[in-house]
Amino acid sequence: MTKGKHMLTAKEFIREHKMEYTSIDVKNEMDAYIDEMKKGLCGEKSSLLMIPSYITLKSEVQREKPVICVDAGGTNLRVAVAKFREDGSFCTEEFRRYLMPGVEKELEAEEFFDILADYILPFTKITKDIVISFAYRAKILPDIDCEIVEITKEVKVKNAGGRWLGKEICAALAKKGANSCNIIVVNDSVATALAGKAEKLNDGYGSFTGTILGTGSNSCYIEYARNIAKLENKGEGLMVINTEAGSYDKVPRGDIDIAYDKSTQNPGIGVFEKMTSGGYLGPLCDFTLRAAAEEGVFQKGFSFAGTVSTVDVNDFLTDGSGAVGEYFTDEADRDAAREILLNIVLRAGRLLALQMAAVAVKAAKENDRVCMTIEGTTYEKMFGLKKEALTTLLPYLDSIGIKADVIGVENAVLKGCAIAGLSR
Repeated sequence: MTKGKHMLTAKEFIREHKMEYTSIDVKNEMDAYIDEMKKGLCGEKSSLLMIPSYITLKSEVQREKPVICVDAGGTNLRVAVAKFREDGSFCTEEFRRYLMPGVEKELEAEEFFDILADYILPFTKITKDIVISFAYRAKILPDIDCEIVEITKEVKVKNAGGRWLGKEICAALAKKGANSCNIIVVNDSVATALAGKAEKLNDGYGSFTGTILGTGSNSCYIEYARNIAKLENKGEGLMVINTEAGSYDKVPRGDIDIAYDKSTQNPGIGVFEKMTSGGYLGPLCDFTLRAAAEEGVFQKGFSFAGTVSTVDVNDFLTDGSGAVGEYFTDEADRDAAREILLNIVLRAGRLLALQMAAVAVKAAKENDRVCMTIEGTTYEKMFGLKKEALTTLLPYLDSIGIKADVIGVENAVLKGCAIAGLSR
């Protein structure tokens, strides 16, 4: 279609391409989401991998026992000795921050493990129990170690694939004189799920969930071990499940969503994440604005140089500033662009509400109170998203008898590591 010829309003464009945020109804979508979760737990074909963490939780958390907590994610490494006091309060006795090995220069795997061991070594004089949150691609193993798949996120390490993180660090520590260390490894979103328990240990919640919405998107929750049919020796009790929520693909999508997905490096993978997370919201908005221009929504068209970023979208929606605001000088075009972009962001908020509601519904619960921890820059900073998510999520859960509190937790990963190490 010819650019510059006004043919559709923004509202008509959104409706024609089946992208209305109001079409996302948590109640209507819940059965399909829960069914996909159950299939993943049974090992059946499912877009939700439902990965067992092998972290089995006891109701009581050990008090006055120290554990070394290691947050290995992004470009920073944080190490602390933590414990819970007799009254249930959380405290750290030592806290150190380092640059993640492999950021400044590429390392061989042996160097990587050796440097991590050097950072952990001084703390082993206090305790030999270590919990590592590892925010890179890895397969969690039944002994709660992990097999590294790939280390990314600005960290450059050669030949790490296939190596067992805990085993390698234990061996490196033993060479340095710290024998008999006990290391378990958790995913960062699993640690976030457990952080709420650390923060609200004495508050009487019946269950805990954790969600991350930053560059990517994921949720974890606590499941009855007996429901994890794909595990041979599942036993009794409770286990944290990593849903890999960004991969959910049963959500309603319009033709623009599908076309955008096909334009990405991994079509058909991370379908849900491509509609919600900070790593994709900007490019999705860019793709949609260009489609709108082709259909004559804007008088000026849209020949923006480069790709609209998630930060650009937030700036424009917040106060009309930034690169998008500078491009659209005509008032009618600005209003149309704002309507389209705000719709995409509010839809992401509703989809986040669906993701969070599903884990609250499915979670093993001692009572009807659920503590839901969430963190991530997209959730906290994207204009309108957080409000839409919460005003969708909380009334729905209340309507089905779940009393939820959504909280943020400072040092969430470190606190989650402590729970993982002290409630097994």
